[in-house]
Amino acid sequence: MFKEEENKLEQRKNAIDQVKIPEDKLHFAVRQGFEKAKNERALKRNIIRKRSTWSIVVAVILLISFVTSITVSPVFASKVALIPGMDKIVALIKQDRGLTAAIENDFYQPINLTQEKNGITVTLDGVIADKKGMVIFYSVQTNQMDVSSLELKYIQLWSGMNSRYRFDLNDSVLPLTERKDSQFFSSTEHIESSKLEEELSWAIGLKNGEKIEHFKIPFSYKKMDVESKNIVVNKEVTIDGQRIKVKELIVDPIRTVVRLEENPHNSKKLLARAFDELELKDELGRTWSALPGNSYKPLLNGDVWDVPLKESFYFYEPNKLSLTFGKIAAMDKDQAYILIDTESKAFLKQPSESLFSNLKVENEKVSFTIEADNNNDFVYFPRFTDATGRDFIIYYKGLFPSTANYVRGSLVKVSNEEMKLEFDLPWERFTNPLRLELDSYPSWIEEDVKVDIK
Repeated sequence: MFKEEENKLEQRKNAIDQVKIPEDKLHFAVRQGFEKAKNERALKRNIIRKRSTWSIVVAVILLISFVTSITVSPVFASKVALIPGMDKIVALIKQDRGLTAAIENDFYQPINLTQEKNGITVTLDGVIADKKGMVIFYSVQTNQMDVSSLELKYIQLWSGMNSRYRFDLNDSVLPLTERKDSQFFSSTEHIESSKLEEELSWAIGLKNGEKIEHFKIPFSYKKMDVESKNIVVNKEVTIDGQRIKVKELIVDPIRTVVRLEENPHNSKKLLARAFDELELKDELGRTWSALPGNSYKPLLNGDVWDVPLKESFYFYEPNKLSLTFGKIAAMDKDQAYILIDTESKAFLKQPSESLFSNLKVENEKVSFTIEADNNNDFVYFPRFTDATGRDFIIYYKGLFPSTANYVRGSLVKVSNEEMKLEFDLPWERFTNPLRLELDSYPSWIEEDVKVDIK
C-alpha cells in the first residue's frame, strides 16, 4: 500500500465510521475512500435476465426505458446500444454526469469476464480508467439463493503478488445488499491510485453462510492517455474569522478534486466532515457538490485538504464557475479534545458544551457515554496520545491500522439519546493523562461567501 493511499483510507475510514447510515450504504461509502459514498450511485437492479435469443430485445427495452427516464444525449444512447453488457451498468451511471460523459467519449472498456463457484457467478463487467485511477464495474448473480444472503468480506486489486488496493473487513462482514427477493446485484468500485499497471487481477470475497467464496479474475485494460485539466485559483476567503485558500481544481475524467489550504494560525480546528456542503455552480446553474465524508489531508499533519466531488466535469466546459462552502464542520482548537486520567477515573478537560459523561475505568478498559440524538452527527475519536506524546490508534473495525500501536474499541448506540464509547488500555506502560482528539463534533461555522473560480 502506498503512503498517500494509506492516508486517504485512514481519514476516509474515520469520516465514514461516525456516520449514521444503513450498513449497505456504509459499505459503498467505505469502499470509496475508506472511503467512498457510493450509495448515491449504486442503484441496484433486482431482475435476472437470462442470456438467450431475447437478450437483444431486453437490451432495447432497457435502452428505451433509460432514455425516457432521464435526459441523455444521442451520443450516449448510441454508446449504450453498442457496448456488450452495458444493460447491467446503466442504472449505476445514469445519476453520474461525469461517468456518463466518460462513456460518451469512449472511456468505458468492457471486460465481461466471469467466475462461478457454488451457484454464485461474479462478473467483472468493465472499467473506466485514467492516469489517476479507475472505476471498476462488477456484478454478482446467484442461481438459487437470494443475493441479499451474501456478505462482503473483501475487495482487492493485485499486480502479480503485489497488492495495489485492499478493502479488507478482517473479522467483520457487510451485507452485499439489503434488497430482498433478488438474484442479481451490481455495483462500482472507485480506486484512486496512479500506480496501477495495465495487467491486474481483481478479487472479491463473499461470505455464503459459514463459508467464504474467493473469486479472482485477471484482466487487462488501457489507461486513457489524457492530462488533468487543472484550474489554478489561489484565492483566500475568511469565514467566521477563519482563513481558507482555494488553491486549485484538479479535474480528471473520473474525479474532480478541489484543493484547499487552511491557515495554520486559525483559531478553529477543521473536523473530519469539514467540507461536506462545498458546491460548484456554472453559468447554466449546473452544480457539482462534494462527496460527503471523503475530504482528506494528503499529509496527515499538513494544512492542505483535498475535497473530491461526486461527479467530474472534465468533459464539460463551463465559461463561469463559482464555489460556495455552506456549513463547515469546525470547533475551537482549545475545545477540540478531552483529557482523561485513568488513575483518578476523571475527565480533566472537556469541551465547554460537553456531550460526555459516566466515565468508567475498569477491567483494563475505558468507557464513557456520549450524548447523541438523530439530529447530531456521531462524535468520533480515531486515536489518543499519552502525556509523553505516544500515539495510539483506536481500531473499531475494517482495515487494520498500519501501526502496531493500536487498541481495540467500539462505539455502540445504547438508546435514542446515548452512545457508548469503549476502548482497551494499552498493554505497554503509558503516562496519564490520555488526550483524545475530537475529529467529529456537532459544531459548525457558516458565512455567505462565494469564490469566483473562472
